[in-house]
Amino acid sequence: RKDNLFYPFASRNEWEVADFRLRSSLSMAAINEFLALSMIRELKLSFNNAKELRSRAEMLPKGPSWKCQVITSSHSTKHPIRLFWRDPVECLESLFSNPLFHDKLDFVPRRVYTTAAWVLRVYLEWLTGDFAWDIQNQLPRGATILGTVLSSDKTNITTMTGARVAHPLLLGLANIRMRTRTKLSSRAFLLTALLPIPQYLHPNQRMRGIGIMMSDPVGNVRHCYTPLAAYIVDTPEACMLACVRGKTSPFTMASYLEFGDSFRHPERTRSVTLEQLANIKADPNNLEAFFEACAEYRLNGVHAPFWMYWPYADPSVFLTPESLHHWHKEFWDHDLHWCLVAVGALELD
Repeated sequence: RKDNLFYPFASRNEWEVADFRLRSSLSMAAINEFLALSMIRELKLSFNNAKELRSRAEMLPKGPSWKCQVITSSHSTKHPIRLFWRDPVECLESLFSNPLFHDKLDFVPRRVYTTAAWVLRVYLEWLTGDFAWDIQNQLPRGATILGTVLSSDKTNITTMTGARVAHPLLLGLANIRMRTRTKLSSRAFLLTALLPIPQYLHPNQRMRGIGIMMSDPVGNVRHCYTPLAAYIVDTPEACMLACVRGKTSPFTMASYLEFGDSFRHPERTRSVTLEQLANIKADPNNLEAFFEACAEYRLNGVHAPFWMYWPYADPSVFLTPESLHHWHKEFWDHDLHWCLVAVGALELD
């Protein structure tokens, strides 16, 4: 592979032909007919039929493999709870070592200012923020932080065949520059899991380790840590991840009756939520008793959040603002109407 970047194919031209055939919807018989054409035979390809082409494709480096795990529950469900997932560390390593991102990656936190006087600071990427800077100061010398970006939303998996829904979990790398990461064509996010949504019948940590060795796109081996940089979700999912129930802020200690207060309520940090969960003595398997105990703290009943043992993971930090509802609709549904009442529709044209 050192001498031929397109191995197991002989050349770039051969790889382009193979890539086009493998991505096409042609059957193996149609591919055999194509490879039998005299014009194609003049190319002297190293494969002569679809079977040989497929065998060479199987020699290519594989991505993270999918696994299926049946989750047992002490409560009856309509269907078995199946979790389809890939190792998140393998997914991160696949993104981190992707040669297509070799000049699109940043490794070191930095602070950017508009002038040499260090007066006005500029925030461009995740590594230009204080959070990444503070984490780097706590890690061993020479360590590399890989900001993990997660995203999920409730999605219909089947249509008119059982109404199956799940939360597809996408994983990205905050070290990839935003201009590249936000492009769909860059494929900078990998589908890591399909989180099932079980339907109950009513009777009535490698990601959290101490660092792992990974190879970057140019072959340098780095000691990497994976703090959770962002989790991109809608407001209902944000409340679920923050372990709070509806009409409760996932970022502060305010509930819906206090949303109009003229002061900022204290942040709902991980330590606050974990302390509230520790104060609940009810058995989580006794759903009615546990949910009743959670109501005092306006918690939603999740007794072991995924971020509990993930170092530096704090919902008040990794949950990002939702631009559609938090900015655009807030302006259109509230600010604009207030202005219309204040000055009138004729004045506000």
